[in-house]
Amino acid sequence: MLTGLYLITDDNSDGNLLKRVKEALLGGARTVQYRAKYQSPTDRIIMAELLHAACRDAGAKLIINDFPELAKEIDADGVHLGQDDMSISEARQLLGRDKLIGVSTHSVDEALKAESHGADYVALGSVFATDTKDDAKVVGIDTLRKVRRAVRIPLVAIGGIDPVGADLAIEAGADAVAVVSGVMDDLTPSIAAREYSL
Repeated sequence: MLTGLYLITDDNSDGNLLKRVKEALLGGARTVQYRAKYQSPTDRIIMAELLHAACRDAGAKLIINDFPELAKEIDADGVHLGQDDMSISEARQLLGRDKLIGVSTHSVDEALKAESHGADYVALGSVFATDTKDDAKVVGIDTLRKVRRAVRIPLVAIGGIDPVGADLAIEAGADAVAVVSGVMDDLTPSIAAREYSL
């Protein structure tokens, strides 16, 4: 079950990714999604293995964004897929039944489709306006409530979530809140993570 703070890594540009993630884990992050679209394959594997070890030590889950093959290679806890990525059935065939498969969704219909195709959880967003993704469309809290009523699998709220927004999202039915810059850009990720983890 996904609950609490679902941390998503940023573009790793300052070389302190592992340190910041470890601090966020100390602050209570329960799941880490490693997003590494701009890393070389070698660097991606090395960092994924380091993050996996850190998550194991903290009792947290590591989810790989967009790369099911990498999730399989390092035996991560699962993979997160976008609407245009590998299908859920293909990812399931690659990873097996015991790994988590999450899917990004933007509507009730997409969430229901992901659930019916075997997703273990759905992420819905952008719940609020965000600067993290240029193409993010705001779906709002009302859509979050509708998705919560429609699906039985865990629901992760994502997009523009600050600590106040996290409370609103949880009240609306989210099981977890996904945060990037609110934790990764903070000078003290452990304290920032704690604000989302309460």
